[in-house]
Amino acid sequence: MYVIGLDIGTTCAKALLVNENGQILATKSKEYPLIRKGQNIEQDPNEWIEATVFVIRETIKGIDISHIKGISMSTQGGSTVPVNETRDFLGNAITWMDTRAIEEAKEIEKMLGGEYIYRTTGWKINPALDAAKIRHLKGNGKSKKTEQAVLYLTTLEIMNQFLTGNPVIDPTNAAIRQLYNIEKECWDEKLLEVAGITADELPNVLPTGAYIGGLTEEAAQQMGLPAGVAVFNGAHDQYCASLGAGVVESGNLLLSAGTTWVLMGVGKTPLFTKSYIAPGKHPVKGLYGAMASLVCSGASLQWYKNEFLSDDFALLNQEADKRREKAKDLFFYPYLAGANYPIWNLNAKGAFTGVSLEHDRFDFARAIMEGVAFGVRRGLEDFKANGCEIHKIIIMGGASKSDVWCQLIASITSTPILKLSESEVCAMGAAMIAGCSLGIFADYKSAADTMVQVQHLFEPLSAEVDFYNQKYQNYIRFWEHIQAYYEEDEL
Repeated sequence: MYVIGLDIGTTCAKALLVNENGQILATKSKEYPLIRKGQNIEQDPNEWIEATVFVIRETIKGIDISHIKGISMSTQGGSTVPVNETRDFLGNAITWMDTRAIEEAKEIEKMLGGEYIYRTTGWKINPALDAAKIRHLKGNGKSKKTEQAVLYLTTLEIMNQFLTGNPVIDPTNAAIRQLYNIEKECWDEKLLEVAGITADELPNVLPTGAYIGGLTEEAAQQMGLPAGVAVFNGAHDQYCASLGAGVVESGNLLLSAGTTWVLMGVGKTPLFTKSYIAPGKHPVKGLYGAMASLVCSGASLQWYKNEFLSDDFALLNQEADKRREKAKDLFFYPYLAGANYPIWNLNAKGAFTGVSLEHDRFDFARAIMEGVAFGVRRGLEDFKANGCEIHKIIIMGGASKSDVWCQLIASITSTPILKLSESEVCAMGAAMIAGCSLGIFADYKSAADTMVQVQHLFEPLSAEVDFYNQKYQNYIRFWEHIQAYYEEDEL
């Protein structure tokens, strides 16, 4: 028996074919572009479907398709497109990165209060989410997008509709729309009212893992699969990633170390905090996810390399590994796009301090790695202060390829870091959802025990722990002086 895990992400679609023993039989990915114009960042939803068809056709080549029994999906959240009565797209999807609705976000916060919005949805008011975006669309005069729209759908619903004809969403994707009450498990009337939308214009919400229908004849023909293959409701990509990385028990944390680093903790109670950690119900029954983004973390090193180095990452890692003592007084603050969690000062800027004539390009690279790792430590301290103590970190993403960086994070946070063998954890999590829904695995813990393999364990090194405890205290102390130059932003 085989299942397919699909990941419809921000930049590409990926498919993973897995058997009942948890073995990956095949995988394929296909990229698609973002459409950028100033603060407007859109995407053509047709590209999600076309890429899905391609990756599934490529993944099942040479496979006996009669063994494929289930499909589920991991998707980007908060990328929204209106559709008409015949389910045609009325323009591009407005992505979760689009910030055209800044004024509307301020209006909503003034009307309802930031605390109500956060406590209801689990998310700090954000112009990129649907409460503000839909208010913006509906408040800017009559247009094709609003005149003909009968539903406002995001990526999961669009793909569920393509596969089964049933455009349903799950609670993790519903929450990031900032219209959903995560405790009452329904669309919130107050948020709907200020957004200018009704519940009839939104999809039905079904649990992650719920059966939503069989593959339609049309979709099956396009993808080369049998009609009727069971499709199970998926989840937001970070929640799927936590499943695929084996973060299924309280005290575990997934560190998704890409352009922006995302912390996804797991606990037994929802984590509402002054720092706006985003809580939500986890696909594992009885657990809650707790998500926070360290914006521009991975992007900081990429920016530095692109702008100032001709060296490749292998040499950068090799040389940075030698620079602990030489860079001991050199500090970097990775706020190149403002300081989000847990500082929330969007006017803040990136900064190097402690620079001297003895420092070279690799000292600066080391300081960037350390500064980003200090951000992880600050996040873990905030999680702990709010009742979610982390005992183990599973790392994925581009930075996980750097053993130097992984070791730095372990020593700076005094927490073991597990690097996985499989990098496509979002698609893996989606495959786990299908496998558990079909009864191949008893639960997500059993699925993780079967499917997740650790490639390397990085333990904190005692000598580095002592060194970085002192450097971290200096890092925090210096920032308290630097941040005084920046005025705090309203959002």
